[in-house]
Amino acid sequence: MNYQKIKIVLIRILFLNWLVAFAKIFIGVSSGAISILTDGIHSFFDGTSNIIGIIGIHVAQKPSDKEHPYGHQKYEAIASLGILFLLVITVYELIKKVYQRFLHPSSPEINILVFSVLGFTLIINYFVARYEFKKGEELKSIILKADSFHTKSDIFVTAGVILGALATKLGWSIIDPIFATLIIFGIIKMIFNIYKEGTSVLCDASFIEPEKIKKIAQKIEGVKSLHKIRTRGSENYLFLDMHLVLDPDISLIQAHKIAHNVKKEIQRKIPLIKDVTIHIEPEDKNKVCVCD
Repeated sequence: MNYQKIKIVLIRILFLNWLVAFAKIFIGVSSGAISILTDGIHSFFDGTSNIIGIIGIHVAQKPSDKEHPYGHQKYEAIASLGILFLLVITVYELIKKVYQRFLHPSSPEINILVFSVLGFTLIINYFVARYEFKKGEELKSIILKADSFHTKSDIFVTAGVILGALATKLGWSIIDPIFATLIIFGIIKMIFNIYKEGTSVLCDASFIEPEKIKKIAQKIEGVKSLHKIRTRGSENYLFLDMHLVLDPDISLIQAHKIAHNVKKEIQRKIPLIKDVTIHIEPEDKNKVCVCD
């Protein structure tokens, strides 16, 4: 498993996210620009989500035990939903701030330091997003990919904040809360994406098309057919169970050998499948098998 590598990536991203967050929050508070403050709080929760991810990965890497015979892998998905919960709270708080700004408009102080800090954080976010997404693909981690999507959204969010700051500088202060509203919609979109990916693991959504499994298994000598093919788990740890139809006249030893060969070949072709359960059925020679 790659949990230790995932944890190292999360720790690196944590420090970068908080560096970006504190820079934005400082500028947002000192200038009075609510869109910059909003973006800063958003970035801070990027760091908090990293901590949740680290805790989730720490638990997920534990081996199977008596109470958890299938392992602890789902805790990574649970951690991703913890990130989602934090973001829901963040959206609620930001909506209140934006609403107050619309009711009581004010002109924040925008200067060259503001633009410099935002430009600096934009560059950091760009490289962080690329690095985290690449590692998420490489390590097949739901936490890293969800968080990289979060960071990618920061790129567009920060770009929007820069435009809002520029508009404020030109005297269009109403643009600041408008851009803050767009940021909120971006966070909401991200919430739905994290929810979709996390629940797909927790609700045992299928990850591999049954036909792909069939094509591999049917090439093994002795296999008549197979059906009831099901996969579940996450992208870095998949479970597979299926029914294998064999000649009823072969010995138990031969049946076991064929099932072993099927398991070995499937795991060779699809290494992410870590656990395979095969139910053996005798072929009914009086009728054609209908495979699910």
